[in-house]
Amino acid sequence: MPERKPLRIVHTSDVHLGAYAGSGDAKWNARRELMELTFERVINLANETNADALLIAGDFFDNDRVPEETVIFAAETIRRFRGQTFLIPGNHDPMDPGSIYWRHDMESIARRLTIVRGHKGELVEPEGLDLVLWGRAYLDTDWHFKPLDGLPERVDDRWHIAMGHGHFVREGGEMHRSLLIRDSEVAAAAGHWDYMAFGHWEPHADVTTAGVTAVYSGAPMPLTDANRKAGLAAVVDFNESGVQWTMRRVDPRRPEDVPTP
Repeated sequence: MPERKPLRIVHTSDVHLGAYAGSGDAKWNARRELMELTFERVINLANETNADALLIAGDFFDNDRVPEETVIFAAETIRRFRGQTFLIPGNHDPMDPGSIYWRHDMESIARRLTIVRGHKGELVEPEGLDLVLWGRAYLDTDWHFKPLDGLPERVDDRWHIAMGHGHFVREGGEMHRSLLIRDSEVAAAAGHWDYMAFGHWEPHADVTTAGVTAVYSGAPMPLTDANRKAGLAAVVDFNESGVQWTMRRVDPRRPEDVPTP
């Protein structure tokens, strides 16, 4: 096989579009608008860095009842990205029958968008990219959902990225949590998966384990200002040197202007 081509992605999660819709409170309406603006800045970042792909690791929408205009805004904003977008649902926007991703055809608006719909796991092999991507669609009806259950072995020499929306726990940690991602599961992916794009946590975190690069991008704009490590997106490069990532600020506010909770 010819040498695989370099790849650049932007990784985000927990965008929570539609949060506070209909609240009638000026403070929360302003917050919702700020969250929309920040997602637009994620798209700008992806275009400005010439990213090949955008990954949205769950909780793109805040709930299943967001207004239709929010869904249209989301799809039209994704459409502005020149590369391909891949989205997995999270616990706030599950893939149960009749839910938001079935009621609205976002992919007809944003034609380079792929929504992962397979509950048991789905491999995606995007045309034009040396990339194999895997993710699972969360269902509210699955009380024992494990984001990395069924993660397959490596397919070939292309870059392999696994997406997961859940709570990472190291051995001896909070094993009672839902949507559990165990450190042993990440470690077992060594030699098979090059990067794990996680969502579910508003703050950014590096949970790299046993040589497997695993990152929570954090929310581009958190629901409140309690999470000081949010307001970021990850830019990840895959090349002959391996996998390197940097965090880029997308919160339009200066850090010193962010209110203290």
